[in-house]
Amino acid sequence: MIAKNSTRLNNHPHIKKPSSKFRSDINALRALAISGVLFFHFKVGWLKGGFAGVDVFFVISGYLMSKIVVSAIKRGEFSYWDYLSKRIKRIVPALLSLVLTVSLVGFFLYFPEDFKLNQKNAAASVLFLSNILYWQNSGYFDPSSDTNIFLHTWSLSVEWQFYLLYPLFLVLLNRIVNKKIYVFHFVSMTFVLVVGSMIFTVIDPTASFYLLPTRAWEMLFGGIAFFSEGLISNERVRKVLAALGYGAILGCFLFLDEALPWPGPYTAIPVVATFLVIVANHDGFKAVNHYSIQFIGKISYSLYLWHWPIYVVGQYYGVGINMGAVLLFTLTSFVMGYLSYLYIESGNFRSSGTIAVGGVSLFVATAFLSYMDTNHFLFKDTTLAIQNYKKTHKKEQIKQFNREECHISKIEDFNKDQCLCLVEGKKNILMIGDSHMAQLSQSLKEELADDNINLMQATASATLPTLKSYEGKKIELRKLMDYTFLDFIPKNAKKIDGVIVSAHWARNSKTNPNNLLLGLEEIMEYLKQYEVKYIIIGQTESYRMPYTMIAARDFEQGTQQAPNYLDKYPFQVDEYLSKNIGPNYVKVINTTHFPPLSSAGVPYMYDEDHVTKYGADLLVEKIMQNTVAQEFFY
Repeated sequence: MIAKNSTRLNNHPHIKKPSSKFRSDINALRALAISGVLFFHFKVGWLKGGFAGVDVFFVISGYLMSKIVVSAIKRGEFSYWDYLSKRIKRIVPALLSLVLTVSLVGFFLYFPEDFKLNQKNAAASVLFLSNILYWQNSGYFDPSSDTNIFLHTWSLSVEWQFYLLYPLFLVLLNRIVNKKIYVFHFVSMTFVLVVGSMIFTVIDPTASFYLLPTRAWEMLFGGIAFFSEGLISNERVRKVLAALGYGAILGCFLFLDEALPWPGPYTAIPVVATFLVIVANHDGFKAVNHYSIQFIGKISYSLYLWHWPIYVVGQYYGVGINMGAVLLFTLTSFVMGYLSYLYIESGNFRSSGTIAVGGVSLFVATAFLSYMDTNHFLFKDTTLAIQNYKKTHKKEQIKQFNREECHISKIEDFNKDQCLCLVEGKKNILMIGDSHMAQLSQSLKEELADDNINLMQATASATLPTLKSYEGKKIELRKLMDYTFLDFIPKNAKKIDGVIVSAHWARNSKTNPNNLLLGLEEIMEYLKQYEVKYIIIGQTESYRMPYTMIAARDFEQGTQQAPNYLDKYPFQVDEYLSKNIGPNYVKVINTTHFPPLSSAGVPYMYDEDHVTKYGADLLVEKIMQNTVAQEFFY
């Protein structure tokens, strides 16, 4: 495809001939961006906003692609296939080498089911579709994402999809739009996408995070930066703008955190800051031109590719999150990133034929392995049974949680007559909460079976049991909380002998722990108003990867590594709530480390934070040892 009618762009007053000079300031932006992302992923506490480095990369990509495509259109020499070939040679070789290496390591590292999933993720990464796959499966900030060794390729997939479509958009715009309003249309389109992104983040945060339509505006801001080149000639102004840009990006890394909606209003900060640095085109800062900064910027792509798999492998082997681990991960990432840059990015593996053969072969291999039972022979049968517990015991989990009737994922599934049935002559106790309340349902019923107690249940997936808070993944499920608190309890308060409230408090407090406490205090006052007794079951522990994976490897190797994988935050939330709520808060968090397996080989948990029936029995036993809980039930 050769772009015609290039005179539209040639004659546009705001599109100047781009400089071919190497931009050390852009290379410094790359260094800053990868540093933020790397240390965010390595859990360096004072860089909680390091994830914004990806947004910096997006703007840089938009600028560079605009420069490449618009310049070629102006010359009347733009060829889509030539453009695409260069992008493939730039991006694919290093990615293929990573996928191949990680797949080989994963064969010996991962349990069979995890290896199959790993290869499915690998295939999606090679096809640049991983962002769509991860959108359908989990959120980027979910704890389970820490075990996905190809998670970071989502941003490469977004960029590649942008690379495919963006030139077509520019060529079309050049052909149909008058030269005087070309940039106006471009900027208008960008801001329409900004508004759409903000709205969609409220509707579906995970989709908005992962998908191109809600991320494209960031790259289009890079295009605006290209069209704005040369507009600022005053050197002092350029210096100030560049300093503001660098400072704002650092500020994002230091002061933002993952609880913010992203992309959202705060995303504009790193985007606009990167825009300012690019437009300022100032390379007079010594720090910007320092060899170390330029070196990091130069290897930033390979460094980005390698740092996350190195972290995941470290976590898989139980390496804790501490300064020593961060130094180890950083050093290893730089070694692998430099080798990749030296021998792959800058090496002799960038011919079209080599890339095509390698890419097709690797895709076929990864797709094949994702459906085959391959490495079972490396592990004991009991180890595999532990690892596959969740998959092989779905019926037990339905009974344990009382799913599909009283613990729901869809509001229409709730069986009001069955789950909120008051029984005369018995003590009627109501359980309200999310899956962390529901997981105790069967065990509580069995424990109280001989005590003339009728247990009712109103629980919903990922739904916080408070009166007014609408936090949670499924807003429609709030209808169950609203009905239970605002209708069922007021109408039946004299027949209800007690209410148990429980949830994954840590997950619902990341935005603001004080708001969670206020919500719980509101519940307590509300129940007191109707003279209904209550207890609040405390936070349980969470792990940084599925507990079955940890328990299986401990069994296989004869180790006890589970404590090394504990997430510290739930303990902090538990202590905070216990201190502020008082005796009605029943602490159950596992500080003594229950036996990881029952005598029958059942693991204590089946994922990062949900207990099995065996684990629920242990927690209920602990609840019944609490004096306040004993008075509540008996």
